Amino acid sequence: MSEVQAFYESLSVSTWDWELILRCVLQVFLLASSAIFSGSETALFSLSRIDLQKLRQTRDRHSESIHAMLDEPRRLIISILCGNELVNIASAVNMTGILLLVFSGQDVGWINIAIMVPLLLLIGEVTPKTIAVSVPIKFSTRVSARILPRWIMFITPLREAVRLVADRITTYIVGEDVARENILQPDEFRTLLEEGEETGIIDATERVLVDNLLEAAETDISRIMTPGPRIRFLDASLPVPELIEEFRKYHHPRIPVFEEHLDNVIGLIRSEDILKLVRGGDDLRQVSLDMILQPVHFVPPTKKVDEMFDYFQAHDTRVAIILGEYGEVLGIVTMKDVLTFIFGEISGAMEGEEYYKEEDENSYIVPGDMRLSDFYNLTNFDIEDAVMSTIGGVAFRLFDRLPAAGDKVSSEGYEFVAKEVKGLRISKLLVRKLAEGIDSTEQAALNNAEAVKVAKDEVKDQVVAAKVNTDLGPSSVKQRRKKKKKKKGGK
Repeated sequence: MSEVQAFYESLSVSTWDWELILRCVLQVFLLASSAIFSGSETALFSLSRIDLQKLRQTRDRHSESIHAMLDEPRRLIISILCGNELVNIASAVNMTGILLLVFSGQDVGWINIAIMVPLLLLIGEVTPKTIAVSVPIKFSTRVSARILPRWIMFITPLREAVRLVADRITTYIVGEDVARENILQPDEFRTLLEEGEETGIIDATERVLVDNLLEAAETDISRIMTPGPRIRFLDASLPVPELIEEFRKYHHPRIPVFEEHLDNVIGLIRSEDILKLVRGGDDLRQVSLDMILQPVHFVPPTKKVDEMFDYFQAHDTRVAIILGEYGEVLGIVTMKDVLTFIFGEISGAMEGEEYYKEEDENSYIVPGDMRLSDFYNLTNFDIEDAVMSTIGGVAFRLFDRLPAAGDKVSSEGYEFVAKEVKGLRISKLLVRKLAEGIDSTEQAALNNAEAVKVAKDEVKDQVVAAKVNTDLGPSSVKQRRKKKKKKKGGK
């Protein structure tokens, strides 16, 4: 009997040992899994677009799986978090079982906390995240890409349930539905463009082009339109021959036609239609306005530049009238304006001497309706305004009244001089960049002093030149010869 009892006692000890060993092995596996999930989260979301591009260029066999995971970041992060939480909970429960085996039913709650908190922090969080952020590409390709794709498929039911509940809670708190698309914000995209330019993936021209496309989605067409005072109109009451003659004078491909008053635009006349009439030899007196009048499109000033581009394509037109909220004509926008905004200045309008005059590198005479963006490209003067879109509008706001010709006003290091006022608008404007730390009066004094100095230098040069001419002239040479003869005779 004693031998049998001893056998059973040895067998029970062996069973206890095996359970402890299995639980310890399981604990190592769970802690390693926690490290993999934590490190993968950091490594994958630390990969920049440049890193992903390099992976694709090197034809790494895990490149496509990494791209596929990052294409849906919400799915990825929920899958990782679900896995991390599950293994952490399982690890804590398993450690409780180990402690119960070792300490034979004693209160192991505090012991479990004392052991698991450092283990999870060091092995499950800090160490793997530190390694992952140091070598994100290696961690992603050698660890994450080998394990996570299978886990993402396996955890799909739980992930979708968690996502549904999380979206409901977020919608309740925020008050709007959560977008299921993974949207890259414009500022983030601009940062990526700058990184791409610095690393040489794209050049400066490409970056500017894409940046302009992003700006087009944020800019109102009122910023690029030709304002009302600069629009050429044709009067519908004129006979068609006179109307066509006026059209020829304006040299524009499309001109709006009004009836009774300028805000009542009834259509457009196009150059191609006029050309057909002239080449066809038709009697213009027999042509009615309806035969050459084309329908016109009206849009609000708040329409974005990129939306205007889509509108032009959808409606097969190249020009639209911008109306205010009271039906007044604010301006006109063309496809050329939109393309100029995106691709840069494609018109020679700013190159002509009639459009602007450069007094010196710090002074420019420009039309009042010049857009601020064009003015900046011309002068590099950093003048901005949240409300006004033209340089004349900025000056009008600073004057706080309709100025008279010759009136001046200064603000933030710039002086504005109204050179010409037509009707109720500033038609021509002198903009001068002042020296730092002085006002317009002091600047004028400096300009006068500089002018006096230049005048004095010119007078001095003239005096010196006159003296040289006197010394070297024919009469002076004769006088010197006479003096020499007198000296010789005296001797």
